[in-house]
Amino acid sequence: MIPWRIKAFFSEHFPLGYHLLVNLRTRHESEEYWNYAFDVSWQAGSRDWPTKNRLVKNLTSSTDRILDVGCGTGAMLRYLKEYHYTNLEGLEISSRAVEVLGEYGITMHHARLPDLPLPEEQFDVIVASQVLEHIIPRRKFLHKLQRLLKPTGSLIIFVPDNCLGPIDEPSHVTKFTKESLTKTLSVHFSSVFVNSMKDENFEMPILFAYAQNHAEARSSKELTNAVAAAQYTSPSE
Repeated sequence: MIPWRIKAFFSEHFPLGYHLLVNLRTRHESEEYWNYAFDVSWQAGSRDWPTKNRLVKNLTSSTDRILDVGCGTGAMLRYLKEYHYTNLEGLEISSRAVEVLGEYGITMHHARLPDLPLPEEQFDVIVASQVLEHIIPRRKFLHKLQRLLKPTGSLIIFVPDNCLGPIDEPSHVTKFTKESLTKTLSVHFSSVFVNSMKDENFEMPILFAYAQNHAEARSSKELTNAVAAAQYTSPSE
C-alpha cells in the first residue's frame, strides 16, 4: 500500500505520470465510461454551471456559430437555446450525449478528443469547459481549436484553478494555475486573458480564459467586468 503523502507528491509534481499509472486498469477515455457518466449526470442534474452560462451569454451573440467541445450534458447549450441562440453545436465522445442532445435540436458531432473532425474557420466562438485538464496532447488540441475558429473568432476556456489533480479526479492529467494556463494559450493565440472566478453551484475556484487572434481583441477591463457581472446574482434571481 503506497502512503498517501507519496501519492500526493507524485500527483502534484508528476501529474501525467500519476494519471497514466493509476489508470492502467480503468479506461477513463472509453466511450462506455463517458456514456455512463452522461447518464449519471443527466439524471442528477449535477452539471449545471449557471455563472459560466451567464458569462458565455454576456460575451456572445445569439447569431454566433458556437461549438461546445466536450459539452457533457449540454447544460450550457440548452441554456443558450432558451435565449434564442440559433447556431449551437456540441461535440462529445458519448454517443448517449449525441443522441439525447440531438433531440433538443442541437447539432451534435461524435468524436474522441483531441480529434476534431470539422471544417476549419467555421466558428465564431468555441467553448471548452472543464476539458483541457483531461487532454494529454494539449498543444495539438489547442492548435486544432484555433484552426476551427474564424479569423475573428474567440476561444473560451474553463478549467479548475490549481485544484483537482489526478489524485482527486483520475481522468485529469494536469492542474492549471493562472500563469501556466496563460503560457499554454499564448503559444497559439496573440491575445489571452485569464482570470479566477467561482460558479455559484460549486465551491472550487475555476479559471476563465478568453483567447483571440485578431486586432479587435476585447480589453482586460471589459472581460474583468464581464466576469464580475456573471458572478453577481440580484436578489430577484
